[in-house]
Amino acid sequence: FGMYQPSVTVLIPAHNEERVICNLLQRMSQLTYPKEKLEVLVIDDASIDRTGEIADEFAKKYGYVKVIHREDGGIGKSAALNDGIKFSNGEIILTFDADYYPQLDIIEKLVAPFIDPEVGAVEGRVTVLNEEASLVSKIVTLERIGGYRVDQTARDNLVLIPQYGGTVGGFSRQVLEKMGRWDLEMLAEDTDLTIRCVLSGYQARYVSDAECYEEAVTTWRAYWNQRYRWAK
Repeated sequence: FGMYQPSVTVLIPAHNEERVICNLLQRMSQLTYPKEKLEVLVIDDASIDRTGEIADEFAKKYGYVKVIHREDGGIGKSAALNDGIKFSNGEIILTFDADYYPQLDIIEKLVAPFIDPEVGAVEGRVTVLNEEASLVSKIVTLERIGGYRVDQTARDNLVLIPQYGGTVGGFSRQVLEKMGRWDLEMLAEDTDLTIRCVLSGYQARYVSDAECYEEAVTTWRAYWNQRYRWAK
Protein backbone atom coordinates (compact mmCIF):
# COMPACT_ATOMS: atom_id res chain seq x y z
CA PHE A 1 0.00 0.00 0.00
CA GLY A 2 3.04 2.27 -0.18
CA MET A 3 3.50 5.01 2.37
CA TYR A 4 0.17 6.77 1.80
CA GLN A 5 -1.21 7.08 5.32
CA PRO A 6 -3.74 9.90 5.65
CA SER A 7 -5.44 10.62 8.96
CA VAL A 8 -8.57 8.48 9.27
CA THR A 9 -11.74 8.76 11.33
CA VAL A 10 -13.85 5.61 11.74
CA LEU A 11 -17.47 6.48 12.56
CA ILE A 12 -19.48 3.79 14.37
CA PRO A 13 -23.17 4.70 14.79
CA ALA A 14 -24.64 2.49 17.53
CA HIS A 15 -28.21 2.25 18.82
CA ASN A 16 -28.68 -0.49 21.46
CA GLU A 17 -25.70 -2.58 20.28
CA GLU A 18 -24.40 -3.87 23.65
CA ARG A 19 -24.29 -7.42 22.27
CA VAL A 20 -21.78 -6.65 19.50
CA ILE A 21 -20.08 -3.27 20.10
CA CYS A 22 -17.38 -4.77 22.34
CA ASN A 23 -16.20 -7.15 19.56
CA LEU A 24 -15.85 -4.32 17.05
CA LEU A 25 -14.06 -1.96 19.46
CA GLN A 26 -11.71 -4.74 20.55
CA ARG A 27 -10.92 -5.29 16.88
CA MET A 28 -10.36 -1.56 16.36
CA SER A 29 -7.70 -1.67 19.09
CA GLN A 30 -5.88 -4.42 17.13
CA LEU A 31 -5.85 -2.73 13.71
CA THR A 32 -2.44 -2.39 12.09
CA TYR A 33 -2.99 1.22 10.90
CA PRO A 34 -0.76 3.70 12.82
CA LYS A 35 -2.76 4.69 15.89
CA GLU A 36 -1.49 8.28 15.80
CA LYS A 37 -3.30 8.63 12.46
CA LEU A 38 -6.46 6.83 13.57
CA GLU A 39 -9.53 8.16 15.36
CA VAL A 40 -12.43 5.86 16.29
CA LEU A 41 -15.62 7.76 17.03
CA VAL A 42 -18.58 5.87 18.53
CA ILE A 43 -21.90 7.70 18.20
CA ASP A 44 -24.08 6.30 20.99
CA ASP A 45 -27.44 7.09 19.45
CA ALA A 46 -29.82 7.34 22.42
CA SER A 47 -29.16 3.72 23.45
CA ILE A 48 -31.08 2.47 26.47
CA ASP A 49 -28.78 -0.52 27.05
CA ARG A 50 -25.05 -0.65 27.95
CA THR A 51 -23.77 0.49 24.52
CA GLY A 52 -22.58 3.89 25.76
CA GLU A 53 -21.05 2.44 28.91
CA ILE A 54 -19.03 -0.18 26.97
CA ALA A 55 -17.83 2.48 24.50
CA ASP A 56 -16.79 4.77 27.39
CA GLU A 57 -14.69 1.96 28.88
CA PHE A 58 -12.77 1.64 25.61
CA ALA A 59 -12.36 5.43 25.38
CA LYS A 60 -10.74 5.46 28.86
CA LYS A 61 -8.36 2.73 27.81
CA TYR A 62 -7.45 3.93 24.30
CA GLY A 63 -6.72 7.58 23.54
CA TYR A 64 -7.85 7.37 19.92
CA VAL A 65 -11.37 6.16 20.84
CA LYS A 66 -13.96 8.89 21.45
CA VAL A 67 -17.65 8.61 22.31
CA ILE A 68 -20.50 10.99 21.60
CA HIS A 69 -23.74 10.41 23.52
CA ARG A 70 -26.82 11.61 21.65
CA GLU A 71 -29.64 11.98 24.16
CA ASP A 72 -32.29 12.86 21.59
CA GLY A 73 -31.14 10.45 18.90
CA GLY A 74 -32.54 7.18 17.66
CA ILE A 75 -34.12 8.81 14.60
CA GLY A 76 -31.75 7.35 12.04
CA LYS A 77 -28.21 6.60 11.04
CA SER A 78 -27.77 9.71 8.85
CA ALA A 79 -28.41 12.13 11.73
CA ALA A 80 -26.00 10.20 13.97
CA LEU A 81 -23.25 10.23 11.31
CA ASN A 82 -23.69 13.95 10.63
CA ASP A 83 -23.27 14.62 14.36
CA GLY A 84 -20.17 12.40 14.43
CA ILE A 85 -18.50 14.31 11.61
CA LYS A 86 -18.64 17.55 13.64
CA PHE A 87 -16.30 15.98 16.22
CA SER A 88 -13.99 14.21 13.75
CA ASN A 89 -10.57 15.21 12.42
CA GLY A 90 -9.67 12.63 9.75
CA GLU A 91 -8.92 13.41 6.09
CA ILE A 92 -10.72 10.15 5.28
CA ILE A 93 -14.07 9.30 6.93
CA LEU A 94 -14.90 5.57 7.11
CA THR A 95 -18.08 4.02 8.50
CA PHE A 96 -18.62 0.64 10.17
CA ASP A 97 -21.88 -0.73 11.54
CA ALA A 98 -21.51 -2.00 15.11
CA ASP A 99 -22.13 -5.65 14.20
CA TYR A 100 -19.31 -5.91 11.64
CA TYR A 101 -15.87 -7.43 12.20
CA PRO A 102 -13.04 -6.13 9.94
CA GLN A 103 -9.71 -7.55 8.82
CA LEU A 104 -6.71 -6.22 10.75
CA ASP A 105 -5.31 -4.27 7.79
CA ILE A 106 -8.63 -3.07 6.39
CA ILE A 107 -7.88 0.64 6.91
CA GLU A 108 -4.72 0.46 4.78
CA LYS A 109 -6.69 -1.25 2.03
CA LEU A 110 -9.64 1.15 2.12
CA VAL A 111 -7.56 4.34 2.09
CA ALA A 112 -5.20 3.22 -0.72
CA PRO A 113 -7.46 4.39 -3.63
CA PHE A 114 -7.64 7.92 -2.15
CA ILE A 115 -4.07 8.56 -3.27
CA ASP A 116 -5.82 9.46 -6.54
CA PRO A 117 -7.47 12.87 -5.97
CA GLU A 118 -10.27 11.90 -8.36
CA VAL A 119 -11.48 9.20 -5.95
CA GLY A 120 -14.22 10.42 -3.62
CA ALA A 121 -15.66 7.17 -2.20
CA VAL A 122 -14.60 3.58 -1.48
CA GLU A 123 -16.36 0.37 -0.48
CA GLY A 124 -14.89 -2.87 0.87
CA ARG A 125 -16.23 -6.42 0.68
CA VAL A 126 -18.79 -7.85 3.07
CA THR A 127 -18.35 -11.56 3.80
CA VAL A 128 -20.74 -13.79 5.77
CA LEU A 129 -19.22 -15.29 8.92
CA ASN A 130 -21.96 -17.78 9.82
CA GLU A 131 -22.59 -19.35 6.42
CA GLU A 132 -23.17 -22.83 7.84
CA ALA A 133 -25.75 -21.77 10.46
CA SER A 134 -28.87 -22.48 8.37
CA LEU A 135 -30.29 -22.66 4.86
CA VAL A 136 -31.19 -18.96 5.14
CA SER A 137 -27.63 -17.94 6.02
CA LYS A 138 -26.38 -19.99 3.05
CA ILE A 139 -28.75 -18.13 0.74
CA VAL A 140 -27.57 -14.77 2.16
CA THR A 141 -23.96 -15.90 1.59
CA LEU A 142 -24.75 -16.57 -2.07
CA GLU A 143 -26.37 -13.14 -2.34
CA ARG A 144 -23.33 -11.47 -0.79
CA ILE A 145 -20.95 -13.34 -3.12
CA GLY A 146 -23.06 -12.29 -6.12
CA GLY A 147 -23.28 -8.71 -4.96
CA TYR A 148 -19.63 -8.23 -4.01
CA ARG A 149 -17.52 -10.79 -5.89
CA VAL A 150 -19.44 -10.40 -9.15
CA ASP A 151 -21.48 -7.18 -9.30
CA GLN A 152 -19.21 -4.74 -7.44
CA THR A 153 -16.06 -6.23 -9.02
CA ALA A 154 -17.56 -5.87 -12.51
CA ARG A 155 -18.62 -2.29 -11.86
CA ASP A 156 -15.12 -1.39 -10.68
CA ASN A 157 -13.33 -3.19 -13.53
CA LEU A 158 -15.59 -1.69 -16.19
CA VAL A 159 -15.20 1.82 -14.71
CA LEU A 160 -18.90 1.98 -13.90
CA ILE A 161 -20.21 2.96 -10.45
CA PRO A 162 -19.52 0.65 -7.50
CA GLN A 163 -21.91 1.26 -4.61
CA TYR A 164 -20.90 2.70 -1.24
CA GLY A 165 -22.94 0.36 0.95
CA GLY A 166 -23.30 2.38 4.15
CA THR A 167 -20.76 0.29 6.06
CA VAL A 168 -17.18 -0.94 5.37
CA GLY A 169 -16.49 2.10 3.22
CA GLY A 170 -16.32 5.85 3.25
CA PHE A 171 -15.34 9.15 1.71
CA SER A 172 -12.67 11.75 1.43
CA ARG A 173 -13.65 14.39 3.97
CA GLN A 174 -13.31 17.12 1.34
CA VAL A 175 -15.81 15.39 -0.96
CA LEU A 176 -18.23 14.62 1.87
CA GLU A 177 -18.25 18.29 2.96
CA LYS A 178 -18.69 19.42 -0.64
CA MET A 179 -21.74 17.13 -0.99
CA GLY A 180 -23.33 18.47 2.19
CA ARG A 181 -22.81 15.26 4.22
CA TRP A 182 -25.63 12.73 4.82
CA ASP A 183 -29.13 13.69 3.67
CA LEU A 184 -31.60 13.22 6.55
CA GLU A 185 -34.54 12.95 4.15
CA MET A 186 -33.12 9.90 2.40
CA LEU A 187 -34.06 6.33 3.33
CA ALA A 188 -31.30 4.89 1.09
CA GLU A 189 -28.58 7.29 2.23
CA ASP A 190 -25.78 5.06 0.90
CA THR A 191 -27.10 5.02 -2.70
CA ASP A 192 -27.82 8.74 -2.51
CA LEU A 193 -24.25 9.53 -1.45
CA THR A 194 -22.77 7.26 -4.14
CA ILE A 195 -24.72 9.06 -6.86
CA ARG A 196 -24.01 12.54 -5.47
CA CYS A 197 -20.30 11.67 -5.32
CA VAL A 198 -20.22 10.73 -9.01
CA LEU A 199 -22.37 13.72 -10.03
CA SER A 200 -19.84 15.91 -8.19
CA GLY A 201 -17.16 14.63 -10.58
CA TYR A 202 -15.46 12.01 -8.37
CA GLN A 203 -14.99 8.26 -8.73
CA ALA A 204 -16.31 5.56 -6.40
CA ARG A 205 -13.97 2.57 -6.07
CA TYR A 206 -14.48 -0.97 -4.80
CA VAL A 207 -11.67 -2.70 -2.87
CA SER A 208 -12.30 -6.44 -3.15
CA ASP A 209 -9.56 -7.52 -0.73
CA ALA A 210 -10.74 -5.22 2.09
CA GLU A 211 -12.86 -7.84 3.85
CA CYS A 212 -15.25 -7.31 6.71
CA TYR A 213 -17.31 -10.06 8.29
CA GLU A 214 -21.00 -10.01 9.21
CA GLU A 215 -23.42 -12.43 10.80
CA ALA A 216 -26.24 -13.13 8.36
CA VAL A 217 -29.86 -13.59 9.40
CA THR A 218 -30.60 -17.27 10.02
CA THR A 219 -34.42 -17.55 9.95
CA TRP A 220 -37.02 -16.86 7.28
CA ARG A 221 -38.81 -14.38 9.56
CA ALA A 222 -35.63 -12.36 10.15
CA TYR A 223 -34.87 -12.54 6.42
CA TRP A 224 -38.37 -11.27 5.57
CA ASN A 225 -38.17 -8.41 8.10
CA GLN A 226 -34.73 -7.35 6.85
CA ARG A 227 -35.70 -7.40 3.17
CA TYR A 228 -38.99 -5.64 3.82
CA ARG A 229 -37.05 -2.85 5.53
CA TRP A 230 -34.54 -2.65 2.65
CA ALA A 231 -37.27 -2.69 0.00
CA LYS A 232 -39.17 0.08 1.76
